[in-house]
Amino acid sequence: MDSFSDRTKRRLRDELLDAAYDAVVAGGYDGLRMADVARRTGVSRQTVYNEFGDKWAVLEAVAARETERFLLDVNAALAEQPDPIDGLRAAVERALTLAAVNPLVRAALSQPGSDQASQLLTTRGQQVLGLAHLRLDAHVREHWPEVPAEDATSCVDVALRVVISHIVTPGPPPAEVAAQLARVLSPFLKEHSLSENRRQHV
Repeated sequence: MDSFSDRTKRRLRDELLDAAYDAVVAGGYDGLRMADVARRTGVSRQTVYNEFGDKWAVLEAVAARETERFLLDVNAALAEQPDPIDGLRAAVERALTLAAVNPLVRAALSQPGSDQASQLLTTRGQQVLGLAHLRLDAHVREHWPEVPAEDATSCVDVALRVVISHIVTPGPPPAEVAAQLARVLSPFLKEHSLSENRRQHV
C-alpha cells in the first residue's frame, strides 16, 4: 500500500504534468516555461527542477504520459479483433486517427518550437518509440500467443515506425495506410491467423 508521502508526490507530479501539458498545447515548446509550470501548480520553480531536471525532461515526461493514454485506445482497438491481421489493421487505423486530432501531437508539430518538440517523434524519439513498443509487444503476445515472439516483435516494430512516419508527414487516409500495412505484414501473421480460424471452426 502506498504511503501518504508517495501519494502526495504522485499527485504533485500529475499536477505539474497537467500544467506543462496545457502550456505546450497553448504555446508549443517555446511556451513551456518552468516558472509558469511552477506558478500554475502553486510551487516554487526549484520544485519543478527537482522533479524533472530540465525543460526537455518535462516535455519527455508529458509525452510519456500521453503515450500511455494513447496506447490504451490503440490496444483496445487491437483487442477487439480475434484475428491478428484484423487487429493490426484496426490498431494502425485507430492510432493514425487519434494522432490527427491529439492536441499534444498537433502542438509538437505546428506550434512555436516545433522544430525541437517534433524531435520526440524523430531524432530523439527513443523514449516514445521504446515505450510504445514495450506496451504493444506485450499486448500482442497476450492476445495472440500463437504468433511466435520474434514475428510479433518484428510486426510491432515495423508498424510503429510506419505509424510515426505518417504522423510526422501525413499521407493517405488512416484506413488506407492500415490496409497497406496489414497486407505487407500479413505473411508474418497469416499462417497463425488461419490456424486459429481452423481451431475455432472445429
